[in-house]
Amino acid sequence: MSTNSSNSIAIIGGADGPTSIFISGSPILTIIMIVLILLIVVGVIYKVFKKKSQK
Repeated sequence: MSTNSSNSIAIIGGADGPTSIFISGSPILTIIMIVLILLIVVGVIYKVFKKKSQK
């Protein structure tokens, strides 16, 4: 992989201020990556709440 085709997402935040998301690389691939990550997070949250409601 060359440096021209690499992508990166960094999430910086904490108790001292707002969370920031820094993105580098190809905008289309980065947007696809962000959408996939969000879908995974939403899926995990849905499964957790579904299990809690079945108890």
